[in-house]
Amino acid sequence: MKSMYRKSLMVILGLALIPAAGFAQDKPDEEVTPRTKQMYLEPHKKIYLEPKQTLIDKGMVGWLAAVSVGYDNNTWLDSRREGDMYTQQFLRGTFVSSLSEKTGVTASYEVMNLMYAGESKLDVIRNGVSGEIDHALTKNLNLSGGYAFDSIEYIQTGVDDYTEHELGGKLKHMLGNKMFQTLGYGLSYRDYSRRYNRTTSALVTTKNRKDVRNTVDYEIGKYFTKDMLKLTFQYFNNNSNDKYLNYYDYDSYRLGAAFTHIFNDKFSGYASASRQYRDFRSRTLINDAGAHERDKTYLINTALYYAYNKATTFGLSYTYRQNRSNEPSERYSGSLIALTTYYRF
Repeated sequence: MKSMYRKSLMVILGLALIPAAGFAQDKPDEEVTPRTKQMYLEPHKKIYLEPKQTLIDKGMVGWLAAVSVGYDNNTWLDSRREGDMYTQQFLRGTFVSSLSEKTGVTASYEVMNLMYAGESKLDVIRNGVSGEIDHALTKNLNLSGGYAFDSIEYIQTGVDDYTEHELGGKLKHMLGNKMFQTLGYGLSYRDYSRRYNRTTSALVTTKNRKDVRNTVDYEIGKYFTKDMLKLTFQYFNNNSNDKYLNYYDYDSYRLGAAFTHIFNDKFSGYASASRQYRDFRSRTLINDAGAHERDKTYLINTALYYAYNKATTFGLSYTYRQNRSNEPSERYSGSLIALTTYYRF
C-alpha cells in the first residue's frame, strides 16, 4: 500500500520561464517556449546523519535526463498560427542530504536546450541552480525555504535574454485522511540584458528592463490508493521599471486542478487544467485608449507515461492553450504534442 502511494507522487518540474520575443508578445510565462516539461519522478528519500558523518558523506546524488520531440501548431502564439517541429533536451542533477533528523538540504543544477526546425529565433538555452533547506516543525508541519538562479539565452537573437534571482518559502501541512495543504511565497528579480525601457512618451532609453514579482501560492490535495488530486490557487503581481503605459505591470490570478492516476506498475497518467486572469494596470487597448487590457488564459495538459524499467520512462503529452482578451492582437489558441524519453541515473 505504501509503495503505491509513493509511486503516485508525481513531481511536475514546472515550466521554464521564457518571455516571447518583442514588446507586443508579452505572453504569460507558462505558455511561452519551452512549453512543458512533465517529468515522472519518485520523491527524494529522507536521509539521516549517523554520528561523525558529514553532510557530503551521507548525501546522495541523482540525475534525470530527458529528450523530447514534438510539434507546436502556433509557435509564436498569435494569429499567424505558424507551426513547427521542435526538440528539447533537459538534464537535472540533484544532491540531497541532512543536517539533522528534522532538517534536510537539497541542491540542484539543470540545463535545458530547445531547438526549432524552422523558427530558429525561438531557440533557447536555460541554465539554473537552486538550493533549499526544509525543517520538520512538527510531525505534520514542514517549513522550507530556498534560493534559485536562472539564466535564459536566446541563441539567435538575444533580445529577450535575462537572468533571474528568486527567494521563496513554503509551509506544508499534512492533514488527516491523507490530505495535505501548502502555502508558499516567492520574490523574484528579473534583469533583461538587451531589452531597454521606454519613457512615458514611448522613447527608448539606455536603461535595461527589470521586473520584480511577488507570488503567493496555495494548494490542497489528497492521496488515494492509485490517485492524487490537487487544487491550486496562485496570485502574483509583476512590476517593471518600463514607464510606457506601465506596460508590464499587472496582477494575475490563477485557479487550477491536477490529477494523477497509476494504472499499474508500468502505466500512469496525468491531467491538469487552469484558468488565469491578468489585469493590466495601465496598458491601454489599441482601439480604445480609455480601457485597460484584460486577459483570460486557459491551459490544459494531459500525459501518459510508460515505465520501461526503473531507469527509463517514456511519455506522450498534449497541451492546449487559449487566450481570450479584450485586445484583439492578444487573442490566440494553439496546441502541441510531444514524445519524451526520461532516464534516471
